[in-house]
Amino acid sequence: MLFDQLGTGHFCDDAKLVLPTTTFFPANASNAQQLAQSTLEQIKAHAGMTQWPIDITENGTASSLPKLAFEHSYHGSGALVTSDYSEHNRIVIGLDITQFPKAETLVATLSQQLSSMLLTYSQAPSTPQDYIAKTELLATMLGFGVMLANTSYQFRGGCGSCYQSRANRQTGLSEEEMVYSLALFCRLKGIKNNGVLPHLKKYLRAVYKKSLRDIDKQQSQLQLLQARLSSQAQIGSGVAE
Repeated sequence: MLFDQLGTGHFCDDAKLVLPTTTFFPANASNAQQLAQSTLEQIKAHAGMTQWPIDITENGTASSLPKLAFEHSYHGSGALVTSDYSEHNRIVIGLDITQFPKAETLVATLSQQLSSMLLTYSQAPSTPQDYIAKTELLATMLGFGVMLANTSYQFRGGCGSCYQSRANRQTGLSEEEMVYSLALFCRLKGIKNNGVLPHLKKYLRAVYKKSLRDIDKQQSQLQLLQARLSSQAQIGSGVAE
């Protein structure tokens, strides 16, 4: 299960459906670089990763990952994260924000990158074939499913001079699978349709409703999953330093 290494405390207690609105992403930057860092900080807060030492560098390359120590959990309100205080004691994301014409794509991409970091540091087992899909699933369970679903479609058209590959993000799940993951998150968290549908692309709304119907046909499995999440949250997750 995805939360076996990470624990379920944040999911059960704090995770919210993050929406593409100023409530979740208030604009408070005067230039593109400040906007990127501000967006990252907001995503970290929503993901329960506020203490993680992460920076964005414009037109740069990511550095090697530092050694981090974790107490209590890898993320969430109770997490304590410290670096080794060496020369490279922060995680650096190389990112050119101008390559992301849509804010939703930027948020979806950064949420995937943070999910990747959680998987890496928790040493959650994965294979190269399903790694990207697993980052999408985890990012959805952190609350970013609406923006991941809205950016699942991969636009391949456009002429050579105007096409921007970064306008798309890396995907491991199909559009339908991504919407199903969002529907599962919302069902587990008790989120009603009126809190989701207005923020989804119009043609995805019918897919979302169908996903909910499919999930509701599997009540016994859903109840078992809810019980397991609740049980793990009560037990807590030990983290080795």
